[in-house]
Amino acid sequence: MERSEARVPVGEAMPGLQIHPLEDGEAWKFAFVLIKVDLGDGETTWSYRTSAPPNREELLGALTVHTDLLRRELLDEWE
Repeated sequence: MERSEARVPVGEAMPGLQIHPLEDGEAWKFAFVLIKVDLGDGETTWSYRTSAPPNREELLGALTVHTDLLRRELLDEWE
């Protein structure tokens, strides 16, 4: 399947998706959505979507920090 470069409202791309709201006074600027996808044949894979072309350095920094925090949480659970 060819991936379209056109962007659609998130509810159209992923009907029924619900997320936690932003805090009062916060306004979103960019979204990176990590999605576990059912391929329909019993297989799953991971995919992602963005609200705009990402600043790759900024995205890498945010993902690195989140990965480090997740790694620390998992390690704390292990101990």
